[in-house]
Amino acid sequence: MGNNFLWILLLSTFLESSYSYDCKTEPRCQISPIHKMKTADCYNRNFKTFPKCIPSDVEVIELTFNRIRKVNKSDLSRFGYLTILYLTDNLLSNLDDEVFKGLESLSTLDLSLNAITKVPSSLFQLPSLNKLYLSQNLNINIIDAVEEAKPISCPLTMLDISLTTYEDNILDFPDFGIMPLLATLNITGNLYIKITPKHFAGLCSLQILINTNVTTDDSDGSCLEADVNRDDMSVYNQCQEIYGQMVMRHRIWKIGIGVGVTLLLLIILACTYFFWIRKKHRKEKAQNQRKENIPIGADGMSLLNNQTKSFPI
Repeated sequence: MGNNFLWILLLSTFLESSYSYDCKTEPRCQISPIHKMKTADCYNRNFKTFPKCIPSDVEVIELTFNRIRKVNKSDLSRFGYLTILYLTDNLLSNLDDEVFKGLESLSTLDLSLNAITKVPSSLFQLPSLNKLYLSQNLNINIIDAVEEAKPISCPLTMLDISLTTYEDNILDFPDFGIMPLLATLNITGNLYIKITPKHFAGLCSLQILINTNVTTDDSDGSCLEADVNRDDMSVYNQCQEIYGQMVMRHRIWKIGIGVGVTLLLLIILACTYFFWIRKKHRKEKAQNQRKENIPIGADGMSLLNNQTKSFPI
């Protein structure tokens, strides 16, 4: 038993020293609060693999301009508070389907300027993701990822797929289905076979479409003259209905929070008033008991006489 304990102790010491050694040889990231969020700034640190020594409680990881070729689920799964992840300008090509799964708090992901060929469909199911940047991944196949992910459930409000096509890789415009919260879509510099109203029917909250230098193979101009058919209107109306339900749920949630806070304040005030009244009654009771205990003797009479003299009628 003693020998086993000794071996376990030696093994744990070895593992700890090995981990410490890895952290000493790994490029250092600057850990500091930025906009009240704990941030690991690893910008341009010549990382070739995902950092192993970043604290697990960081909220922002900045890994722009490194040489990372691969990111695994195990690299990200320990970051339970991760909200923003920048992997811009690396050498990423293949992303596993489950690599981002479990990142419940991730709201912004930037994968621009890589060589990604496929977007994990699970990316479009992250519960908090509202900003996704996929710009300048020329070999990326967004259409397949979107089709696999439908219906898209992540609350995206901003999507950047600019400069993801080229002359030898002209694609159809992605059919995103219903995305009721998407407000900004960047398709700058892309070449598409055709763009029709159908592609935007499910984007009922779209306010900004950035389409600089977008070209289509639709040489007859039918895209501009296309009518909105009944099916497209049905999808648009369904999108508006879902958006209305989401807005209503959000309002109810805000009202519930407001009512809860108000009730909590009322309870605190009621408890404060109750304890104040209780303390006051105890003080009055103590004063009355002291008065009742005053002796009625010679000294008592003289005391009463003195009090009477001090207050003449």
